[in-house]
Amino acid sequence: MPYVTLRYERAKLYEEVWAEAVTTVAKRYGISDVALRKICRQLAVPLPPLGYWAKIAAGKKPPKPPLPRYSGPTEIVRQRYVSDEPVEPDPEHLVARREFEAKPENRIVVSDTLDAPHSLVAATERALRRPKTRDARAVPATDRRALDIAVSEASLPRALRIMDALLKALDARGMPVRIEPDGKRHSYVKLQGEQLAIRLVENTSRSEREPTEEERRYKKQHSFVYLPNRYSYQATGVLKLGILGYGSDLQNVVAAGKHQRIEERLNDFVVKLEAEAVRRKRHAEHLERQHRHWEEQERIRREREERQRKEVERLKGLEQEAGNWRRAEQIRAYAAAAETKEIQERGAVDADSEFGLWLAWARHKADWLDPLIRARCEVLDGEEQDEEERDEEEQDA
Repeated sequence: MPYVTLRYERAKLYEEVWAEAVTTVAKRYGISDVALRKICRQLAVPLPPLGYWAKIAAGKKPPKPPLPRYSGPTEIVRQRYVSDEPVEPDPEHLVARREFEAKPENRIVVSDTLDAPHSLVAATERALRRPKTRDARAVPATDRRALDIAVSEASLPRALRIMDALLKALDARGMPVRIEPDGKRHSYVKLQGEQLAIRLVENTSRSEREPTEEERRYKKQHSFVYLPNRYSYQATGVLKLGILGYGSDLQNVVAAGKHQRIEERLNDFVVKLEAEAVRRKRHAEHLERQHRHWEEQERIRREREERQRKEVERLKGLEQEAGNWRRAEQIRAYAAAAETKEIQERGAVDADSEFGLWLAWARHKADWLDPLIRARCEVLDGEEQDEEERDEEEQDA
């Protein structure tokens, strides 16, 4: 599989990202917009702020900052794997989703207060406001019907407002959120036949406590010591919203950045939902095609093996026939030699003599062995009836 070398030049990138949207430029390089933004940060290339392209579309000319001075490298060189499979274009509904979510009038706004909350948000608030249990990070947990939210009690009001805005926006877009009835607390959206689980979590920092004097003495004596409550966790207030992968990892995450809060990225998340549904559907279709291909290859293999087996059986039969023919020729040659000897000694062969009968029997057995003649033999072909069977048939008659 081929690899291509990509060069990201600072001055060229600067001109490109201010001439077109980052997503458009990223596609030209064959990478994601997130990856291109990271490269721009490494090269100190400023990016257009939120709403810049909407202002351009409205006929305005917002100021373009100059390329700042920078003492670091002016170029990044990387290799990228290129698949030999054709790239499918984005379906029309995904393109339309991106265009819809990019319009300022469709921006999802998170309220400062939780007024008239969505029914699932209200149920989650009741379940987590006074939780009976907490996980290892002291995050409120519940077995009741609730959205998949894992945040500290301090961040819970904010998380509920974010989910309230998101759920109401998804309802308006015909993408309602549901909660699995199996107790797993999976909040999911069903798109393109794919079930996408949504989770909102808060990052936590972990610190390790110092062992006590008694624990240090025990470790020195036994080379090991169990430290109960070894770690403590501290909520950071940094929230991230993502789609659960096939394991428990979050994918397609939107989180706070240097210039944006997660509240300002909910439209991006809606696009990620639709894009992930397309990806999973295509992946499932790819697996189905691959499965059918494997089944077809297996069918061809079985048919080939069956043909080979039959051909081997035919060859074995041919070899057996050739062997029988050689045996028949040997018997005939032997019989002829025996007859010649008999004539030399006695002048002739009496057909009714013991030798004459043997000679006829030997030649008949040669004809029976010979596949070119296939003479019948009652004894060897199993057609001979013993005396008792013949007697029984005669009696029945």
